[in-house]
Amino acid sequence: MKSFILPFLWLCFVACNKIAPSKEEAEFLKSANSTVQANLSTAVTTYPLPSGLPNQYKSTAFTVSAGGNPIGLYNAGNNSWGNSVSYGYFDFSGTVSISITPSSGFSSFKLVPSSLGITGVRSGNTITFTLSQPTNISLVLDNDYQGKVLHLFAQEPESDIPVATDPNVLYYGLGYYDLSSQPPLTLSSGKTLYIGGGAVIRGRVKIDNASNVTIRGRGVLLNDYNSPTDDIALALGAVSNSTVKDIIVNRNIGSWTSAMHNCSFVNVTNYKAVSPYFASSDGFNINSSHDITFDKSFIHSADDAVAIKGMSDQIPANSLPVYNVIYKNAQLWADANNTIGIGAESRAAYFQNIKFQNIDILYNYDDKNHPDVLPDRSAINIFALHGTYFNDITFEDIRVERAKRLINIQMDETFYFGSLTGNWNWPGAITNILYKNITSTSGGSNEIKLIGWNDSHRIEGVTLENVKINGNYVKDFKDSHLTMNQYANSVKIINPSGTVNSDVYNASTDFSLVQGTRRWYYKYWQAGIGTNLMSWNPDGSNHWRGSGSYDAIWNGSGNLYIHPDNSQPILVWNAPKSGTVKITGLVRKNDIGGGDGVNVSIWKNNVMIWPSGSWQTVVYNNTTGFWHDINVPVTFGDELSFRVDRRSNSGWDTTYWNPEIAYQ
Repeated sequence: MKSFILPFLWLCFVACNKIAPSKEEAEFLKSANSTVQANLSTAVTTYPLPSGLPNQYKSTAFTVSAGGNPIGLYNAGNNSWGNSVSYGYFDFSGTVSISITPSSGFSSFKLVPSSLGITGVRSGNTITFTLSQPTNISLVLDNDYQGKVLHLFAQEPESDIPVATDPNVLYYGLGYYDLSSQPPLTLSSGKTLYIGGGAVIRGRVKIDNASNVTIRGRGVLLNDYNSPTDDIALALGAVSNSTVKDIIVNRNIGSWTSAMHNCSFVNVTNYKAVSPYFASSDGFNINSSHDITFDKSFIHSADDAVAIKGMSDQIPANSLPVYNVIYKNAQLWADANNTIGIGAESRAAYFQNIKFQNIDILYNYDDKNHPDVLPDRSAINIFALHGTYFNDITFEDIRVERAKRLINIQMDETFYFGSLTGNWNWPGAITNILYKNITSTSGGSNEIKLIGWNDSHRIEGVTLENVKINGNYVKDFKDSHLTMNQYANSVKIINPSGTVNSDVYNASTDFSLVQGTRRWYYKYWQAGIGTNLMSWNPDGSNHWRGSGSYDAIWNGSGNLYIHPDNSQPILVWNAPKSGTVKITGLVRKNDIGGGDGVNVSIWKNNVMIWPSGSWQTVVYNNTTGFWHDINVPVTFGDELSFRVDRRSNSGWDTTYWNPEIAYQ
């Protein structure tokens, strides 16, 4: 039978501003061994709401039982849209039946994350389902993620509970403790703060310059006020080799829920943050720290659920680095900003070796006051404001249920209407970023955006492997969800059908109805006039057209065709970066019904590079054609052009040409 020790005699109750104990708690105090038992039913442990808990912290929006035992529910506060968010918790082993009855009517319900495969059964106004393993589960009514929601934390039985009389343990058992008028709780090295099940501390925890500290317990750290010195409910500064475990932090005011700065070798396990107050209620920020592991977290915030930041006042080269961060097996919900965010505050020597794995993103919204005005917000986000280095970052096995935008990697000079400004005078790059097994079932835009800054600040080496959006894999760079600028290179798309590399540019595969797509432009040259962009389909032919009657470039059955007239059609590729490219392809006549053939050539800027000497003639009936395979050095902005000119006339001059350009 599970039990826990209720700490502190009456002196402690007074010192901690605890209200007088209830009759039930007084009976607990009279027990021979000074212990109390939580409510038990076979393998279910529930924790009563402490007496004296002010009514504003209690939830009446739902009634919940586990194994027939009532679950005490807390009101975390209102979300961005003025609706209450409730939460409760219990321990169990084996199999347990859960019953939830909302206090108001509803048409439909959903239990999330969907990856649990739990649908529930409705009878009247009551929803029932069964759990066979510890998990966090949330109830959404009428598909309204902005409405009243319930979060339940169903946990495995607690073990190795500290002893209240241990001098190295600051122990809070069942009860409500209002510490708002006192300085934050703190620990020195080697100490433990224990907040037991059924305990609610209205206060703050701030630990600095300590090692081997532990913060744990099933209870709640509640913070709904600001301090003149620090506005974080749980703050760790220069803490090492330490543990945060099991606690619930409820921040009901507009500032960060929890954060660490300049910390190392910290393990955070089964941490829960329920902080729906708009805004800036980040779940648990990892600032300028290294060797950090988060496992089995649940976060509902109204700003970044997870933010990894460089928070130095030095130039990046002189700032603390951020590295060796693992974040796994989590459920994340962000009513504002990003669900997962790396950067924005990016003054760090580098961000390196960061991995997010097995994450359910339940909800992500950009900003209630500025919806769709901040297109840099996304479910999974890397945002660089300063010249520094982001490399070896992995997002794997992530399931996105509801979000506006999916992925954003962006270099920019301002953030949130100029509230943060950057500096690109320092060197930097974003390299080796992997998105693997990312699944979105969201009805949002699902945009995947890669935006580098300039030729010396690029995004290089991004891999999108098995990214599936509403049942369809992202297969190529013409996917409508993709947005990339010229400073995002060496991008690879891998899916069950094969691999496509952004550093390989194929004129036919990349063919588009939009000028500049994948760096390709469709132009024509006319003597005495010069070079101009073609127009798409002005005559209903589904061709790019120049000024003549027949000059055209078009794609048919996977092949690219070019036809000259009095003007020369020119297929142009613009180099997105410096390097050496291999230009391969076959050019041959397609229409052999007559005419006198065409002349063809390849140019780099204003110099012909193939063939050597004069233009290559392709006679009217030459269907074998000519193969080109040349290596050419290019710098950013260089133009490679593929030109077709008529000979004495333009009759029957349709020419097949499908060049490919690949960086070496």
